Amino acid sequence: YLRVSPSVRAVLGYAPEEMEGRSARDFTHPADLEATRGEVRAAKRGQATHSFRSRYIHKDGHVVPMDWTSVWSEDDRRLFLVGRDMTESDRRETELRQAQKMEAVGQLTGGVAHDFNNILMVIQANVEALEEEPALPRDLRGKVDGIGRAAGRAAELTRQLLAFSRKQTLSPRLTDLNALVAETSRLLARTLGARIEIGLELAADAWPVEIDRGQLDAALVNLALNARDAMPSGGKLTVATRNVTLSEAEARSLSDGSDLQAGRYVVLAVTDTGIGMAPEIRDKVFEPFFTTKEFGRGTGLGLSMVYGFIRQSRGHVAIRSAPGEGTTFSLYLPRSLADAQQAAPDASARADEKGGPERILVVEDDAQVRAGIVTLLQSLGYVALEAADAEQGLAVLAAAGENGGPPVDLVLTDVIMPGTMTGRGLAEETARRFPEVRLVFMTGYSELGQQAPLAPEAR
Repeated sequence: YLRVSPSVRAVLGYAPEEMEGRSARDFTHPADLEATRGEVRAAKRGQATHSFRSRYIHKDGHVVPMDWTSVWSEDDRRLFLVGRDMTESDRRETELRQAQKMEAVGQLTGGVAHDFNNILMVIQANVEALEEEPALPRDLRGKVDGIGRAAGRAAELTRQLLAFSRKQTLSPRLTDLNALVAETSRLLARTLGARIEIGLELAADAWPVEIDRGQLDAALVNLALNARDAMPSGGKLTVATRNVTLSEAEARSLSDGSDLQAGRYVVLAVTDTGIGMAPEIRDKVFEPFFTTKEFGRGTGLGLSMVYGFIRQSRGHVAIRSAPGEGTTFSLYLPRSLADAQQAAPDASARADEKGGPERILVVEDDAQVRAGIVTLLQSLGYVALEAADAEQGLAVLAAAGENGGPPVDLVLTDVIMPGTMTGRGLAEETARRFPEVRLVFMTGYSELGQQAPLAPEAR
């Protein structure tokens, strides 16, 4: 090196005079030496070298990825190079790829879970119909009950997949996070066992959040059970809450390529004193079916469910972990705009399921799902008509209304259907032609609820 820019101090930790007069091989990563020599030889032959990569060794010993642009001056017989520290750029690129991978996996699992749910709905509807059959022999009733339990477990699996893919249906309510944590911690004390000490560090001024309480409770239990497995000889589990206000820069830095917004959040942190995780494990913990547990001890869906639920709730999950240093999962939950805690509604006894003589039109393209819904409605006493798509549904309405009066009392329609008209289009056309008919949407895709509102006459 003949001359070195003063900026090298910020990038590699050396003063310029510490590098001038020495060879590049003294600073280049040994594995990149031969490739770097090839680039220099190409530059000397007059070939444009727009960008080549090589790693340098920082003065403190860590590796710095560098991107170089080089120009050979024949007149000076010298090579001029401009190098850029790519550490931050590489980190952001890795985070973006991870976010894109998680999004793609989420789309796949959500689609599979939705279609599988349709199949399960048919199975469960037929099981319920058989269970209500008074003449069913006792030995067959036991077998039907076994089918029902298996279908229930399968439904739980699809619920976890839908949670990861952020397509589950949530019921957010204004929630005092401290109260929820205190209540759940009593359950955790019995679940985790005597070898795990539980500590609470709850901010007295924790803001309220709007969250699905049941899902958040399940997420907290899930994180606690993972912490227990990371502390086989015992240890301490600390659950803490605190308020934070994220700037745009902080949100971008934290969000690993996701769409976390700047603003006010309540952080729910779960920390254990366990074995910790290596980086290659830490980077995969939210992927569905990834697990470090032995075969048969877990599905690998627990943390992916937590991830999907928090992201669907407009929040974020951050991990801090290293081998031998324990693990902290931090859940960032958006602060609610409401000022006061609202009491949860009291659970009421389930009313008798009894229908009336009303007529209901079921519009659903999946024949088996449609048949299951029609059978259920008929068992409740309703008159059920059916159609396979929106166009057929309008035809059924027109035929049913030929005698005057409303054609049906209610249209129960899917949203996504084949053909030129969706369930939304059916609703607006029904409202225009039959304004007295009521309508209910049914869908397995929760994000459809975020679309623009219906026209006023179709609401």
